[in-house]
Amino acid sequence: MSMSWPKPIRSAGRLAAVAVAAAVATTVGCGGMDPGAGSADAGGCTAAAGAMLPWKTGNTWTYQVNDQGIASVKITTIGDQEPVAGTGPNKDVMAHKVVTKKSQMDQTVSWQSPVGDGVIRYREQSFSASTGDLELEEHWDPHKIHIDGTAQHRVTGATWLEIYQETKLPVGGTPESHEAHDRWTVLSACEPVTVPAGTFVAVYLQKVSATGGSAKTYWYVPGVGKVKESGGQLEELVTYSLVP
Repeated sequence: MSMSWPKPIRSAGRLAAVAVAAAVATTVGCGGMDPGAGSADAGGCTAAAGAMLPWKTGNTWTYQVNDQGIASVKITTIGDQEPVAGTGPNKDVMAHKVVTKKSQMDQTVSWQSPVGDGVIRYREQSFSASTGDLELEEHWDPHKIHIDGTAQHRVTGATWLEIYQETKLPVGGTPESHEAHDRWTVLSACEPVTVPAGTFVAVYLQKVSATGGSAKTYWYVPGVGKVKESGGQLEELVTYSLVP
């Protein structure tokens, strides 16, 4: 069934923009492809078709992580659909439970859904690496963008602003809610990148938080998913398994 992004929603008197992230890549190169397989940016790069983040229950990605010189392995797995639950505005929505583990106790659990050419997040829980206890709960209104491959954003230089309400509920701490502004920019529609999983030509994206001042960069390959991330920590794809 074909789906489209929800219309912008007004929340707390402000327009909650439904913005989506961007994209073009091939695992071979920018040239030599059938022009009908995607779209070309101003530099003549031919965009690959395919989902920016392939989304099926059972899909798994394994990354090597370097966090200030400390190495670890991170495994992300898409689980079955279930109610988002929690206390946020999307508690009754059905979404996939996504588990990301660095160890048996060090993990995050989130509830996400594919919508159109992208994926959105509704809720996330973070657990202590030392005790396995829940440390932080977050939810977003109307949601938070994970990634998107909408055609009009599959070009170098595309930029857009995502606005949403973010609520943090630290265990034993004071709840906090604020309006978040994230600026997305496609730095390159065809960026060569080499990671342990291989060499790809990826969509190179930057997300800057106007409220927190943090910046992250991402390399996404249609049909594969995220192959690299930097900002805060470095993540590089080692292996992945996609359900047919």
